Amino acid sequence: MQRMKWYVLALCLLVGFVWSANAQEVDPKLVGTWVTDDGICSPCTLTIPATGSVSFTQANEPVQVVFSQIVPGPGINLTFPLGGKVELSLSKTNMLIGFYQRPQRTEAYSIVAFRRQ
Repeated sequence: MQRMKWYVLALCLLVGFVWSANAQEVDPKLVGTWVTDDGICSPCTLTIPATGSVSFTQANEPVQVVFSQIVPGPGINLTFPLGGKVELSLSKTNMLIGFYQRPQRTEAYSIVAFRRQ
């Protein structure tokens, strides 16, 4: 049993190290405040600071972002508490465009386009 505790501790440390080693810089093109009225938003606001700790509001009410990931391209993926997901990429027209996947409905996607505020 003692040996198992050490394995769990080592695994947690390894995951923490890999996670911090994979921390990405936020592309300066993504930094700022983005808004949309698409889909269920009226409006939705996404704020991406240089630190990468994003904030999201829907109809001026804060929405918790469970997980966010800066991706090459540049782009960003967000996961919300009930399982909804947004995958966005920066377009050549300087808009964040992508898809919103509703919770528990893997076949249903809504197109969303955020413009810089």
